[in-house]
Amino acid sequence: MADAAELFNIDINSLTIAEVVEIEDRTGMPLDALGQTDQPKGRMLQALAYITKRREDPAYTWEMAGELRISTDAEPVDPSDGDE
Repeated sequence: MADAAELFNIDINSLTIAEVVEIEDRTGMPLDALGQTDQPKGRMLQALAYITKRREDPAYTWEMAGELRISTDAEPVDPSDGDE
């Protein structure tokens, strides 16, 4: 079980292509749905947490990711705003 006080922060630009594919497979939504106000966020946030926490701990589970608290920056994230 994740620590109730543990916060989760993510840099969308740090995701690999394979991680984006897995997030989209798990959620059934494109990654840029995160920036769309009319799209659900829970499953997307859980997938982001799962992918990034699993980098540190390969035994990290989907269920553990669902128990994290999320800390967001004051600035909204625009997943389509890349360094291309």
